[in-house]
Amino acid sequence: MNDVDLPALSGANPVGFLAALGVLDAAFATHPDASLRWTDELVPHAVLGGTGDLDLVLDVLDQDRAEWAVSTALHFPPDSPLNDAKPDGRLLRRWFEAAADKAGAPQHDVDLLCAMVAEGAFDGNQKAKPTHLHFMAGQQQFLEMARTLASSVDRERLREALCGPWVYDSPLPSFSWDARGERIYAVRATNPSKEKRLGVPGADWLAFRGLLFYPVTRTVNGSLRTTACDSQWKRSAFRWPLWSVPGRRDAVRSLVADRTLISDGARLRAEVLDARGIFSVLRAPIRRTDQGGYGSFGSPEVLARAVVTELATEPVST
Repeated sequence: MNDVDLPALSGANPVGFLAALGVLDAAFATHPDASLRWTDELVPHAVLGGTGDLDLVLDVLDQDRAEWAVSTALHFPPDSPLNDAKPDGRLLRRWFEAAADKAGAPQHDVDLLCAMVAEGAFDGNQKAKPTHLHFMAGQQQFLEMARTLASSVDRERLREALCGPWVYDSPLPSFSWDARGERIYAVRATNPSKEKRLGVPGADWLAFRGLLFYPVTRTVNGSLRTTACDSQWKRSAFRWPLWSVPGRRDAVRSLVADRTLISDGARLRAEVLDARGIFSVLRAPIRRTDQGGYGSFGSPEVLARAVVTELATEPVST
């Protein structure tokens, strides 16, 4: 009776999936019994349970958004916050120490930091290597964009993100996680790189919130590994499951990081998925341009589906 349909958050689109995780995490602070599941239909969408009606959900999300104004993950150092998640080793250590030592800091602040960078994982310039879901390059600055969204998104933009329709009319920053926003010159009459990308800022903000479900780690050779992503940087992929059984936040965090579901060599058996309440596992390729390194998601594909139960063809006798 407390289920709230979120029809605009499509499980077949990475930005919709990540945004639904962001909704779940934000709701958890005031509703520990909040749960998330997906409808098993042509375009699956999110269903939030245990939180009350839509207006209450919007109140929770808007309050959560406002609280990130004092986040260490987004506002470090306090006097001159980082514009991108690429500090040097010394500043990276101070960033983690500040997040861990901040009195009364919410756990999601630390979790988000651990989803963006990992100590000891650096690029060729000895700067922190960010998450594989960092698609920005050039003048686009990941943390600056997140701060802009946190301060600019309002209740109506959140409503648009949850309920639609997505009108793509906002010039606010976009993290390029919307698979429908892929702009390929080969299928366009003009070069799309010269066009201003318009987006759905409420969905982008909530998807950024959902990023904390995907922590990053340093491998033994010093490279970065992002949960649910292939290890390569230029040509990677993101995998995620969809489930029909309501799952609370901690259960969902375990599920989306389950290597038997989201690793490159996972053997996905339909009957096993069905037994676990998972009806589909999807994969979206991650592509980066040779010049600049801008990232985007390609069209998602279904890697596996659970067993489909056949409906009875004969009437049941009484």
